[in-house]
Amino acid sequence: MRRVLLPVLGVALVAGLIAFEALSSGSSAAPRPAPPLPSAVLRAPKETLASLRGKPALINFWASWCEPCRKEAPELARLGRSLHGAGRLVGVDYTDQSDAGREFIAEYGWRFPVLEDPDGIYGARYRFSGLPTTVVLDSRGRIVETLRGPQTEASLRQALRAASY
Repeated sequence: MRRVLLPVLGVALVAGLIAFEALSSGSSAAPRPAPPLPSAVLRAPKETLASLRGKPALINFWASWCEPCRKEAPELARLGRSLHGAGRLVGVDYTDQSDAGREFIAEYGWRFPVLEDPDGIYGARYRFSGLPTTVVLDSRGRIVETLRGPQTEASLRQALRAASY
């Protein structure tokens, strides 16, 4: 009996941990206020939480040295060009050098605002791990979802639509 019970308990524990991670990796149980954004600007205009209010917004944390960020960059460029008021998109260059960040922005033709967080202070307040990470805000400036890893234009649009309700 003991020989059967231990493996079953082990499998149940692993399954429970996997389920917990899957359920906790997307949306939060309740929206929470977003922390402030960095004040340093790599690509104007400067954005603040106050300037983002009124429409849902995406805050994308990235870095030029991050390979998954490079995979996502063309998707963000397309989304940024096609939002037409359906929401807002702001990039935050996280723990990067200004020159490398500017080169990245130019390479991918980003036209949306990009802020700079060279020391990772603001990113730490958003409590994420790993890049890229996109934080989804509702029109009141509350975090309603955190998207981890490279996203597509379609997944980002869907997140904006969901945050509109």
